[in-house]
Amino acid sequence: MSFRFNILADFYWESKIDKVLDTLSETGYRRFFSEQYYGSTLNGITVLLICQDPSLNLKQRIRLSKKEKTIYMDIMLNLNQFLKIEQKERKKIVVEKLINEVPVIIRKYKLEDFDILKFESDLKKWMIKIL
Repeated sequence: MSFRFNILADFYWESKIDKVLDTLSETGYRRFFSEQYYGSTLNGITVLLICQDPSLNLKQRIRLSKKEKTIYMDIMLNLNQFLKIEQKERKKIVVEKLINEVPVIIRKYKLEDFDILKFESDLKKWMIKIL
């Protein structure tokens, strides 16, 4: 079974997070991760970039589905900041958040044979391609 790594978004359209997702998709990261083996504990990770109006008071959600062997996580982005900055800065912030937050969240779970070091290294290698 191949490993699934998906980065999706729930965002206010003017934040232009869709452009960052397009750029990420162009790197072919999904195909790369699907060809990797990190152990039998996890089959996938789904990241949802959340960039919405702060007045909605959205809270970060993190969930491990043992049945699906998948971790689902929200990465919170500051809408007010994203409305004021250039696309290059948006990409930089998203990449830094993915590199810095995803491995930390994964480490909170006791995953017996998940190779977090290999995943973290692969994550950095692929995410910096869009900068």
